[in-house]
Amino acid sequence: MRIQLPVLVIVVLILIGCKKESVNPPASSTAVYSINCSATTIQGNYIVGTPLGISNAITLQVNVTQAGNYTLSTATVNGMKFSAGGTFSATGTATISLSAIGTPTTSGITSFTLTAGSSSCTVNINVSLPANPILTDNDHMLFGNPSKAAAITDSINNYLMRKTYYAVSYSEGRGTPNWVSWHLFTDDIGATPRQNDFRPDNTLPAGWYQVQSDAYSGSGFDRGHNCPSADRTSSVDANSSTFLMTNMIPQAPLMNQQTWAIMEDSLRRLVSLGNEIYIIMGSYGAGGTGTNGFATTVNGGHVTVPATVWKVALVIPNGNNDSSRVDATSRLIAVSISNANNSTGSWKNYRTSVDAIEAATGYNLFDRLTVALQAVLEARVDNL
Repeated sequence: MRIQLPVLVIVVLILIGCKKESVNPPASSTAVYSINCSATTIQGNYIVGTPLGISNAITLQVNVTQAGNYTLSTATVNGMKFSAGGTFSATGTATISLSAIGTPTTSGITSFTLTAGSSSCTVNINVSLPANPILTDNDHMLFGNPSKAAAITDSINNYLMRKTYYAVSYSEGRGTPNWVSWHLFTDDIGATPRQNDFRPDNTLPAGWYQVQSDAYSGSGFDRGHNCPSADRTSSVDANSSTFLMTNMIPQAPLMNQQTWAIMEDSLRRLVSLGNEIYIIMGSYGAGGTGTNGFATTVNGGHVTVPATVWKVALVIPNGNNDSSRVDATSRLIAVSISNANNSTGSWKNYRTSVDAIEAATGYNLFDRLTVALQAVLEARVDNL
């Protein structure tokens, strides 16, 4: 009998311990709350074709009756969705900020429904069309904004910079322009010598990485201009503007100094023969071959080496009312070339169609021309 007693005690203790645990279950971790529909605000601008970012949000007030974890989201409407999640640490009034994701596709009022428990709110957001500035002859973007670049800091990889001597869609993530567009005519070409004052662009938004003048040093790639130095020799200011690093890409030296340079000379020769030209140059992909071999990035990964470099040039005789003087016979030159040292020979060997470049990039390069005119000009491969 003495041997069994300790066993009996142990069993009793275990049963008592289990009973204690079952009497006091853990509190629920799910919050209970309702939405105060009169205290809902909308933040940011909502523009067709402009990706939403950190400044786009719906902020609302809620009444928490049980603390805990919460999630709140809307359905996707007009290419947009709002969501939030977190923990209420106490009961009472609290504020939730729902972040937006997506890109608006159509303008007008878009309605979103927010539901928490038995309370529900409808939030109306006004989506507007992009600003359509009045463009005049010689404007660097007279014939379009290929990627719908926007001059808002949320557009971090498609940031529009309207400079005096050219326009840029800049990618902070790549550390290079997506494209640069400019108008070239006789008044742009003078006797100003090359300034060589490579420098970072301090007009980028605060907090963005600024590529420094020596970022390509030792990489085996040139600091390849998009808008060429020789296209801006009318003044020191004009030439100096082309040496901002937001106008540069890591470009294979032999391709840059031979094939690409000769093409640039050819376009300036067309200007000297009585033409004006609307030019867009861009690049895409990752991975080029310079004097040190293949690389996908330089500058410690801050700058992407593009795989392909392209340029399009719309050539029209000198005159006025430029947009009205483009017709089905206008010359449209398009070139696409691998960013490699073996991309040599005549630039004419690399001619392609604008349609092909648009298919590779997703851009609409001359969207201010009529659709019918685009269809004719952009399918053609220059052969002059």
